[in-house]
Formats: sequence, C-alpha cells, structure tokens
Amino acid sequence: MRYMTFNSSCSYAGVANMLEYHGILVTDRQIALDMDLPFLFSDEGGVYAAGPMLQSAKWFELYLKPLGFYMTERVLLPEEVGPYLESIPCGMLGILVGSHRHAVVSMGKEWGKYRFLNNRHENSKEPDYWLLDGEELLSRLKGTVTVATLEKGRPQAVDKMPFFLESVEVLRRMKGEIHIFCDGLQEPQAIKEAMDKLFRAILLDGVTMLELLGEKEICKDLKMVQGELLTAVREGGTMVLKDRIDLEVLEDAIGRYMDLIPTKQ
Repeated sequence: MRYMTFNSSCSYAGVANMLEYHGILVTDRQIALDMDLPFLFSDEGGVYAAGPMLQSAKWFELYLKPLGFYMTERVLLPEEVGPYLESIPCGMLGILVGSHRHAVVSMGKEWGKYRFLNNRHENSKEPDYWLLDGEELLSRLKGTVTVATLEKGRPQAVDKMPFFLESVEVLRRMKGEIHIFCDGLQEPQAIKEAMDKLFRAILLDGVTMLELLGEKEICKDLKMVQGELLTAVREGGTMVLKDRIDLEVLEDAIGRYMDLIPTKQ
C-alpha cells in the first residue's frame, strides 16, 4: 500500500496505489516531484488551484505518459457507479468521508460488498480498507462521480513548458486579484468564499509544494501571512484585509514563487 506523505495528497496516493496494482512502486511525493507539480497553477472554473488540487487526467498524465500509462475518466451518476466498479479491476473515485470528498481506490468486491483502499497517512488510525454495500456506497456519493482508471500504453514524452508559462500567467492574475480584494471593504461571506477560490492555492497548497521543494524562506513568509489571514477570519466582521495581513510580503512571495517556475528552455 502507498501512503499519503504530504497534505491533501489522497488522489496522488491513489494514483500510486493504482500503479502498484500494475506492478509499479512509486510514492505520491515522487509523482508530484517528477511531474513538477510545485510549478503548476491553474484557474479551474474561477477557482485558483495548485498542488494536490490539480487532480484530473490532464495533470496526472504529465507523470503517467512518460511511464507508459494513460488515465481514462468516466463521469457517472451515483446509481451507475456500483455497476461500473464491478466491470473494472481497479479505479479511483471520490466518496464522502464526513462532509469532505476523499479519494479511494476500488479493489473489486469482498463478501458481496465493494472494497475500497483508503488512501491515508501511514500514522493515521483510519482503516486500510472500507467495505460498503450498495446502499452505503450510494450514501457516500454526491452529484456526478468521476471514476479514473489506468491503461498501459506506449511511453510518450510530454512538453511541460506550456504548463509552466500558463502557471506564471495564473499567478500574475492571482496576485492582481488578491491585491484588489484586499484593498476593498469585504463582508465575512465574501472573505469565506475567497479562502478557497483566491487564497488556498498560494497560502495552503502552495506552501505544501514549497515544502516539497525545500524553499524555506518563501514558505516562511507565506505561512506568516496565512496565520494573519486565519486570525482575521476567526475574529470575523467586515474588514479591509490589507489592514490585517502584510499584503506587501504576500505579493513579494508570489513574485518569488513565479521566479522559481522554469520558463526558460
């Protein structure tokens, strides 16, 4: 079993576990570093995303294609999931664990129940596997469900430069939007929504990626701003965020992060 070794990496551990099923031993961290995940940022339908939040075939195949694997994604209604899982030997999907969606790997059926490998941290007290009957599975599915499978094929080189160039542009837009947002008077609800849409990519997942790279100084500055922002959110109320966080430090850290991205041939 391949474990999670960095924050929110359940889908990356899931890919590692699917590769283990195919006889390839690799960790979520190796996948992230080999595909240059720390240098990738995206605007995913109006939500800035980075690190472990980049979890579709488009991103995973930056690692998989050179290895000779390809990812197929099937989008299903909840009632279609069970029959589909019975037709495949191994697949990754998100199920509800508490109020959050968590990536697990379907490993067939056991005692008439669906068997799911739980992508978890090694020191977690959670079980390695869950066994769910059809009704229990349906109760853990919300909206449409994407099931990802791997297929073996011919190794194919990938050109990451377009992704790097786009990531720099995404960070530039993010920096500008953060400046405008922090400069204005914001209601608590707007700040709450911005935590995921605007700030998470740089102040949470970006920090995780910098830790993988060993970039301690930028990481230190971002963690300081992260703490200031969380304190302001906890205290609540309408506020101008630039009065509560060090916006200059944040913008400088974003600029230094942009400089890390390898955009020169």
